[in-house]
Amino acid sequence: MVMKLLIPLLLCCVCCHAVVLKDLAYVSDGDPLQKLDLYLAEKKTDKPAPVIIGIHGGAWAFGDKSNPGFVHPKAAWFRSQGFIFVSINYRLSPKVVHPAHILDVCKAVVWIETHIAKHGGDPKQLYLIGHSAGAHLAALAGVDELRLKAAGADPKSIKGVILLDGAAYHVPKQVAAAWRKDNLFTRAFTQDPKTQMDASPTLKVASMTGAPPPFLIMHVAERKESEAQSEELARALRARGGKAKVAPIHDKSHGTINRDLGKPADATTKAVAEFLEAL
Repeated sequence: MVMKLLIPLLLCCVCCHAVVLKDLAYVSDGDPLQKLDLYLAEKKTDKPAPVIIGIHGGAWAFGDKSNPGFVHPKAAWFRSQGFIFVSINYRLSPKVVHPAHILDVCKAVVWIETHIAKHGGDPKQLYLIGHSAGAHLAALAGVDELRLKAAGADPKSIKGVILLDGAAYHVPKQVAAAWRKDNLFTRAFTQDPKTQMDASPTLKVASMTGAPPPFLIMHVAERKESEAQSEELARALRARGGKAKVAPIHDKSHGTINRDLGKPADATTKAVAEFLEAL
């Protein structure tokens, strides 16, 4: 019976020999976007595998968990390092606004904590990684203890957060920027200042009851708005007793800092490897 149920979901990727469980619903009878994909660990050990939870970008309005630019070569590289890689979808704007996106991330974390052990994963060893809008959501999930707890998740299960060129850690500042009057942020976070503040990881850190998990905050070296927001977030994390490293990545664009993670000799891959090894 179990095998019969899994057959429609179990895919074998010939090129990378990955075992993937696709389109698992993390909300029963939920929105079609409230689903995730599991890329099972390549290395088999006696211990449960740690889990990387990937959150795609797309201005909170587009993108997908199976986008090759986000998944590959990340999934293959993390799997080769002994991790399970999980790529999640979440509801998108303008159909929904904050806090719908982060509530979906929290619900996905709950599902992973509840079910990952049966797939060889460790529910107490979770790491978040996100690119662009996904970096914002990864950062927010890493510090929003109240929402995680309300969803049924254990904030202490998150052992590290990896951010790829986000620029919305302090939403009101981005909304106020003159060249951002194109509603990119207000479409997701409304015109309400309180909603924008509630969506800001940098501002959420102060309400944490304990120290935040370690953060690796990477940004394109030449992208000044990402640099400023990354440094401000890092200061807030450190002020709360957390460890936060800001890593400017040279010779990258907003796209390649994401797409190249997992490639041999890549600067982003090296930074992530060093961060994980130090934990």
